[in-house]
Amino acid sequence: MGKSKKILILALTAFLSLSAAAFSACSGSDDKTQVDSDIVNGGFETTGDDWVGWTKTGTAFGAQGITQETVFNTQTDIHISVPIDVTGKNWFCGLRGGSSSFQGTLQSNTFTLSGTGKIAFKMGAGKDKEKVYVEFCKENGEVIKKVANDDFDGVFITDQLIRRVVDLSGYVGQNIYIKVTDNDKAKDYEYGYVNLDDFVVCKSQEDIIKYEKERAEQLEKYIPDFDEDETETTVRNGGFEEGLYGWLVLEGRAFSENNIAPVTQKYWDVFNSYGKGDYYFDGVNNGAVGEGETGSMRSTRFTLGGDGYISFMIGAAHNKAAYVAICDGQTGNELIKITNDSFNDPNLPNMLRRVYVDASQYIGRVLYIKIVDKATNDFGFINVDDFVCSLTEEQVLELEKAQYDEIKNMPEDKRDGKWQYLMNYYDEYDYPVAMPVLKVNTAVSDKFITPSASVNLEQYLSEVDAVFGTTPVTDIRIDKVEYNGAVITEGFASFDMSAEGSYIVTYTLTYLTETKTLTFTVLSQNSENQIVNGGFETGDLTGWTVLTEGWAMTDGKYGGVISAQTYWAEGLPYNQSGNYHLDGWNTGIDEGDTWEIRSSTFTLAGSGWITLKMGGNAACVKVYKQDGTQIGEYRQTQFSDTGFPNVTAGHWADMHTYAINLSEYLGENLYIELCDVSASGWAHAFFDEVITYYAEAPDVENSKDIVNNSIGSTPETVEFPWIEGVNILIKEQ
Repeated sequence: MGKSKKILILALTAFLSLSAAAFSACSGSDDKTQVDSDIVNGGFETTGDDWVGWTKTGTAFGAQGITQETVFNTQTDIHISVPIDVTGKNWFCGLRGGSSSFQGTLQSNTFTLSGTGKIAFKMGAGKDKEKVYVEFCKENGEVIKKVANDDFDGVFITDQLIRRVVDLSGYVGQNIYIKVTDNDKAKDYEYGYVNLDDFVVCKSQEDIIKYEKERAEQLEKYIPDFDEDETETTVRNGGFEEGLYGWLVLEGRAFSENNIAPVTQKYWDVFNSYGKGDYYFDGVNNGAVGEGETGSMRSTRFTLGGDGYISFMIGAAHNKAAYVAICDGQTGNELIKITNDSFNDPNLPNMLRRVYVDASQYIGRVLYIKIVDKATNDFGFINVDDFVCSLTEEQVLELEKAQYDEIKNMPEDKRDGKWQYLMNYYDEYDYPVAMPVLKVNTAVSDKFITPSASVNLEQYLSEVDAVFGTTPVTDIRIDKVEYNGAVITEGFASFDMSAEGSYIVTYTLTYLTETKTLTFTVLSQNSENQIVNGGFETGDLTGWTVLTEGWAMTDGKYGGVISAQTYWAEGLPYNQSGNYHLDGWNTGIDEGDTWEIRSSTFTLAGSGWITLKMGGNAACVKVYKQDGTQIGEYRQTQFSDTGFPNVTAGHWADMHTYAINLSEYLGENLYIELCDVSASGWAHAFFDEVITYYAEAPDVENSKDIVNNSIGSTPETVEFPWIEGVNILIKEQ
């Protein structure tokens, strides 16, 4: 073969080899020498399991993470309704791409950096900057730039795709690639994942200006301004009408824009918030943060003026670790601490009610309002609204009247099942400035009498202590007496109560054109063998002695007895007998505390058996001789917090009948105490239908109560067998 021919063959062979290499590169093979002219699929608009333009390792970057959501709604009850600011249609969501605890990498194809050398992209989540980040690397793997989510603050900026612009201008013309790393095993609510979108090379200065402007506008939109002038006399945005403008988050995750709720929103889909304006701060709004989250935030500083009064609205915050504090504006020391002392579940839980604070000793001082949530359970969140400061006495009086009239005159269609309890709150509130309304400090107490043909009912009216503003009210008269369906309107100075039963006496207080109508009960009963008012059918605690301080009172009378047959929106049954029962939620005593009430004395007769209904995890009945010697103690045994709300699986406030054999004490004078012994978890107690006389022993084994199950649960009715009480006093001995 000639030399020239050999050279020609070698040249042809080389050409064919180069052509094959070129074809391989163009056909998208895995040859590592492939270099693209630009970022391929930087906005994840081209979808598919093969991740066009990207290579993944591990499990953190699943293809299911490519989403078109414009508002991010997770299933974790942590960060709800976060606007994402997606570019185009698609973006990558790390939480959708796999569990937050998943790890892995996502690497782009190698490309030649062009244009200005600046790359814009969007990033969200990635709380831990050491474990979640984006790297820009040379072709040989050398890291040029490492970028983490420095914008993340856990309050205002979390999942949002915030624009970033990275300057790599020193590497124009070089081959580089992008590598995203997720080495975070954190839980969902700890943002151990990354959100990504729109990786793009800035070709011109106009591109750079556009993206930097986009970033500035995003930060302005999501992070509210906080500027203050301590010479002002009230806080800025005290009603949260402008979101969290004027409030500075100090710590934690319990306070964010997600907590700003419209006052039209109902909690538990049933009850109103009763807030002011259009918005209020809801500590657990839409599950935006879990009840277990904690934190604090403060208002703008202000100089206290006027007569030194501050007013605001508060709800929830049963756990006293959630509260409002008035703080020294210079040192931050808490000067006055306000907790929600009127909390009552289920009657006054989340709804807002106004409080007034006399801070006059700090007039002229620079202060700020701090809202604190250090609670993680037991309604461990706080609702607030309408902070106003530096009020004069005249302004306080005006606000008192306006708030009172707003609730009192609320149209029927605006009220809910808790409205009356809210009205009672404003009726009973200890106002700092006497308000020109008719207020009863002490009402006629309920009476127990032995049957008599002549009872002077008018003598009882001397018990009333009532005022209009500061003026005593003396015009008090009886209107009627109701007994067994009959209504009697005369003869009150010598009234026939020889027949046993409950007599409901209605009386009216009048001052000028203002009136208030109240009732008291006279229970006429021969009670030798049966305690007085064992079924609470007087609608109150007539015949019972309250042994615990702090018991709730309305119009000067002990509360706690209610007429509800069911509780909560699920319609769970109380298994109430008659029209009333004693309800532990309505005693005014905190769940973690104990309480006791004592019956009248009775002589044990007949079979020597007694029965009662009790429910809740803290219910207990104690039996005593008349001299105070305890002879029995019986706990409820049916509580079970499982299978909610079906009472075939669990039991909560529903009451069961307990039968107790006291026959060894026949002929003795006894009394009983109904108690809340503060059991751990669901520490409530409910009672009804105490019967202390049975001529013959009840057939416990074959007796049962039939109750309706909760709404939507099956079966529709449930049998509650009677239970023979076990004397734990003897058992412990």
